[in-house]
Amino acid sequence: MAWLILSDDGPDGPRLRADAELMAAHWAYELSIRDRILAAGSLRSDDGETKTGSLLIVEASSRDEAMALIAADPATKAGLRGQIAIRYWNPAILDHAEL
Repeated sequence: MAWLILSDDGPDGPRLRADAELMAAHWAYELSIRDRILAAGSLRSDDGETKTGSLLIVEASSRDEAMALIAADPATKAGLRGQIAIRYWNPAILDHAEL
């Protein structure tokens, strides 16, 4: 099952995103679960530069499992995430192909 995880950065987002060690740990974590990730990336303001949150689509057997994946991220543990929304996602078109 695919789960879409949307998260807005918390109030310390800019400071935490500027922490190169934290972001390296975040990236290493995402690479470690790469086989579970269908899509991932930062959300940005309309200027295309300012990071404001993230989108992650993961394969997980349940909402709880999807939440456990985002909760284990070092960036989440450090407080980067503000509000997190998790929704079941039924893919219809992926990578420009109908499923």
